[in-house]
Amino acid sequence: MSSRSTSTSVSSVSAADLPGLDPAPDFSFRDGQLAFLIKLAQAYQEGRTDHLGVFVPGYGKTLTALASFAVARAMGVCDTLVVFVPRSNLQEQYADADEMARMLRWIGAPRLPFCVADSDRVFVKNPDIPVVIATYQYACGQSGNSDLQRYCSQGSPLFVLDEIHHLPEEGTWSQAVGRLPYDSLIGLSGTPLRSDGQPLFGVPHDVVPTNDGREELHYRALHEVSLRDAHAEGQILKRIEAHVINYTITMVEEDTGEEVEITLGELKSEIGRDTAHLDRYFARRSLRFHAVYLETLLGPAVGQFQKKRAGHIGSGTGRNHQMLVTCMSNRHAADVLDFMERRYGWLSATRIGQDVPRDERAERLAAYRNGEVDVMVQVDMIGEGTDIKTISVIAKLDLVSARSKTLQQIFRGMRYYDAWDEAANVCDVFTSGDLGLSETLGWMTREVQEGLRRRTDEGPSPEKAEQNDERSEWALTGVDEEKIETHQLKFEDNTQNSDLQVQRQPFEEPDPDSLDLSAQERELRKECSELATQVAHALENRGMDIHIRDVHAEAKDRFRKAQSDMSLKLLKRKKKWLQRCLRSKRLV
Repeated sequence: MSSRSTSTSVSSVSAADLPGLDPAPDFSFRDGQLAFLIKLAQAYQEGRTDHLGVFVPGYGKTLTALASFAVARAMGVCDTLVVFVPRSNLQEQYADADEMARMLRWIGAPRLPFCVADSDRVFVKNPDIPVVIATYQYACGQSGNSDLQRYCSQGSPLFVLDEIHHLPEEGTWSQAVGRLPYDSLIGLSGTPLRSDGQPLFGVPHDVVPTNDGREELHYRALHEVSLRDAHAEGQILKRIEAHVINYTITMVEEDTGEEVEITLGELKSEIGRDTAHLDRYFARRSLRFHAVYLETLLGPAVGQFQKKRAGHIGSGTGRNHQMLVTCMSNRHAADVLDFMERRYGWLSATRIGQDVPRDERAERLAAYRNGEVDVMVQVDMIGEGTDIKTISVIAKLDLVSARSKTLQQIFRGMRYYDAWDEAANVCDVFTSGDLGLSETLGWMTREVQEGLRRRTDEGPSPEKAEQNDERSEWALTGVDEEKIETHQLKFEDNTQNSDLQVQRQPFEEPDPDSLDLSAQERELRKECSELATQVAHALENRGMDIHIRDVHAEAKDRFRKAQSDMSLKLLKRKKKWLQRCLRSKRLV
């Protein structure tokens, strides 16, 4: 599929020129966000509706999703927005009423009430709600998928598939989303590639011939913000310093007592280059649980962590540094935590995993998020959407070596913390040499260094300036780390003849409490229940044989629906009716 040219210069179009946007005077989009929105408007004019946006974590995907919907709605492409996320914490991130109101004020969009898709079925009872936030798991359920089909069929939805790398084309989540009608689709990810090589659902791609006669699939991103771009822009991600530890193992022959020392590199040569062989070798001997092994890997990490924390004391600049340890299993995490507590007892440490009860897990995570815990030991429980900017040391003790997953893990510690100065915004990553991560970590370091170089003095690198192909270099197979480049479009300056149609909308700063319709419904249900109780007690005091259930039964006969099935409009009517009953001390 050939790349497409565009007719309008990105640098010559401001956010205020785009349909549906009228940014506040104190707000400006990030460079990559604005470039994506400009290209999105141009693509919609050309009739292209399905797109991929690649943004590093911390770049503002939530804001980009809302602004994309404002543009799509103003251009008549869509009238509803359905956001799909893989985790409940991401759902909560989108469904934050205060943050939603703030972002709508920033972009100058009109009031957009929203609700989450859950068992309360608020969006089914109130189909005029313009924004619904669902998890992929909810869409997979029979009743959830049926309700979403019903809602989506009543309008022209824009689907935003967040963390789309979780959606292989043949996967369960993809099949569930594929059963739903939509008019436009935007996939968002920081790492749009999968270690299993499967293509992603709905994402534009090209088939690219290789020099050896094979074919590769390359995702075609509408716009991509890479590590290099983020560091060139500044104050988005921390710098990274990777520490790959090559250790020496001493083994004893049980029969003779002979000791043999062997380095990790020598051991790999002896056993084979396949790290799976090495993993099995270590597992048989429980080496990854051995105190000496843990000391070898955790010692340098804790040393750097203590150095950072000591340097921060007395600075008066925000919270102190925190450390994250990633383990390979719940049992491994428990052993690592035990080792941490025995060896480094002056640090407060805890762990979370699937074997920890949900409430306790949430309590420990909240304590870590609030800075009450120094070190968190976990098994893939702190993932996408978890924004703890004070994480600055990561000890990677698990067996994950796939590039996409490794990047997601390391990104947990790379979000920039404004309260620290530039020198303190460094993420130190510690891992062992047996995972084969040197190339991935080396590539990340080079990308960061190139971005910093661009920011400081020399401007865009020659390879960056010469690239004008729309295709993203995220490849499904055969990625050559030495040649990963970031796409940057060049446009002809045609500002006088731009055919982007600007549609201004009356703007009124939204009240956060008026946006979250799920919260409104819960409050109205609570108020109706309390009023029904008061009405029943008032009538009983007058000698009437009336129970609370009788009050609700009368309301059901009156409004033709049970309280659990009522829309917001009906709940408000029921509330007013109950207030009248209470004033008159009878069922009116």
